[in-house]
Amino acid sequence: MIPSSRAELSRVVWTRGRGCAEVAALLAGDRAIRIDGDLQRSCIRAGADALVARRLTSFDLVPTIVPHDFDADGVRSVVAAVADGPHSGLAARVAATVATALGVPGDLATVYRSDDEEATAVSRLEALAASAPGLGRRAIRHGSATGLIETLDAGTLLVVGAAGGSWIQRQILGPGHRLVVKTPGGSLVVRDEVRRAFQVAVDPAGFAIGRHMALGAARSVVLHRSVPVADDGVLVGIVRAADLTERPGSATVGDVMEPPVSVEAVEAVEAVEELREFLEGGPVPVVGRDGRLLGVVL
Repeated sequence: MIPSSRAELSRVVWTRGRGCAEVAALLAGDRAIRIDGDLQRSCIRAGADALVARRLTSFDLVPTIVPHDFDADGVRSVVAAVADGPHSGLAARVAATVATALGVPGDLATVYRSDDEEATAVSRLEALAASAPGLGRRAIRHGSATGLIETLDAGTLLVVGAAGGSWIQRQILGPGHRLVVKTPGGSLVVRDEVRRAFQVAVDPAGFAIGRHMALGAARSVVLHRSVPVADDGVLVGIVRAADLTERPGSATVGDVMEPPVSVEAVEAVEAVEELREFLEGGPVPVVGRDGRLLGVVL
């Protein structure tokens, strides 16, 4: 069973930049990890659920959170500006986590422009509330996103999805001078991404076996209909439980294994499901760029 596609924010990495370390610590506590160098390699090694960085770039391997004028000591409340864009779910979860960590109140807020849109706005808040426990809800009627900005009290931290996702996000972060600079307590701009294979993989220890293992010994340890075969950490094959029958002499797993099949660490989790049937429900191998077995998805 593949875990939920939404980012759980339990493994957060951060790079150099004002407020990055503080935000990462609020989201993940002592599990937050400082990284540098090759971002892709670092995120995969850490199993990162999200990256806190000083700016948004083209790097899209994991969800990204960017602080602007963030000062934890000055935050008195947290508001997530949400709409129907792809980043609102992440904005809601980040706001709930930060508000809880700081011990301050938090709200989900959305703007609607006419009476006809009110019911949709309220439904949107209700749907997002399930993933953001403890947050209040505000539906504000106004012709522009400034209606939301104007309601923020001193010390309010605004969490908003990156521009391009929805009307309210484009208004707050669109062309020209950002409205986020007017937020009284700073802001966090978030951009969600699809869940990747490496983010749902577990340690391959206990699932992978060696190619030189005798078939009789392999039968006693293989608990699935198929398992990966690794040689010095590199995926070299797949063996099926049905093929682990005794043969004359000293037959090994390498004698009966099939060519390796796997998903790359950076692929979306949907790629895992494509191998499920072929592997008869066995663990799906996840490999790095060098072919090394990084983990398996159960």
